[in-house]
Amino acid sequence: MNFSEKIIKEYRENADKRLAFVCRLMIGFMLLVAVLNFLGVFKIAPIPLYTTVAISILDFFLPTLLYNIFKIRSEGTRYIILAIMVFQSGLQYATLSYHTIIMLVFPLVLSCLYNEKKYVIYTAVLSVPMIVISHLIAYYLKIVHDEPLVTLKGTFFYGIFPRTIEFLAVVVICLFISERIEKLVNTLATKNEELYEDQENLILSLSQIIENKSENTGQHVKRVSEYTEVLCKCLGYNDEECWKIGLAAMMHDVGKIMIPESILEKPGKLTAEEFEVVKGHIQYGKQMLETSPGELFKLSTEIAYQHHEKWDGTGYMGIKGDKIAPCARCVALADVFDALVSRRSYKKPWTPEEAYEEIVSQRGKQFDPDVVDAFVQNFDEFIAIMKRYPDECAQNVC
Repeated sequence: MNFSEKIIKEYRENADKRLAFVCRLMIGFMLLVAVLNFLGVFKIAPIPLYTTVAISILDFFLPTLLYNIFKIRSEGTRYIILAIMVFQSGLQYATLSYHTIIMLVFPLVLSCLYNEKKYVIYTAVLSVPMIVISHLIAYYLKIVHDEPLVTLKGTFFYGIFPRTIEFLAVVVICLFISERIEKLVNTLATKNEELYEDQENLILSLSQIIENKSENTGQHVKRVSEYTEVLCKCLGYNDEECWKIGLAAMMHDVGKIMIPESILEKPGKLTAEEFEVVKGHIQYGKQMLETSPGELFKLSTEIAYQHHEKWDGTGYMGIKGDKIAPCARCVALADVFDALVSRRSYKKPWTPEEAYEEIVSQRGKQFDPDVVDAFVQNFDEFIAIMKRYPDECAQNVC
């Protein structure tokens, strides 16, 4: 499954948060300017200064309001925020002049936080006319009292023209930076996709080996995988987490590769010694998977080792309650349900209704109560999955 778009989306959402954080820092900067002016360090007229500071605080708090508080994150919102930042830079430059010259490129720097050149280009297109407008406003309001900016000609040749050239130079740098970030993020997404594909292919290959190990388990691992996904979805996991846990669930019995077939396929009840041998499959599974790299194999290791644990602590290793990995709790129920309704060499299949009653009776004992509740809510889905992947021997009425 391809989650590259999710990675890019998360990157942009983090960029939103970083932009909001930087804007909060700028609120502090504007308050500092006001304090320094009050102390006489700057010589800015009080009315335009304090008016600009008040407007700036409102504008700079807007990203925090939209992104962090109301959780409004979209491409359109980003364009609006950047446009407001451009307006803000023009306002500050027009009323405060060279005391805030950094504000001319501030929106451009913010646009680099995102991983696409289109945001930089958009900000640059808005900023160039704002540079001209802010200089003209500063000229007509007589904000600057130094030569040669007191004349219209001087404002153009010594204000607008050099600032525009400097700004365009920064645009080139920002385009380069955003392009590099875009390539890095896309490369990361591609490598992440390839990593999961490699893990998925290996897991699918191993699951096929597991299926072929026993004639009677048939499509057991596929059913357990899908049962697990249904449970995880009901418990609030997102699509990516459900897919990962469902795929990792295919490895729950990988350790049985090391168990002799004479024991696995024994038609009668196992002796105590034979049962101890079978219980060893969780250790074998852990040993086989724990050294493999990747998140899927980490989940597979937890599932292989803990899927026979019980909520009340009476499982194979005595792990109890919340100490059992959440993914293993889901697989534990899925595995038991499928084992109950499937034909085995040592038993006939139960009806789904009988299996349902047994699992509900074990709520809070063998199984996590929340997982049992999820099972009850999605019992029809379990039936559909069971019918979708019937065992071959069941089809042939073995």
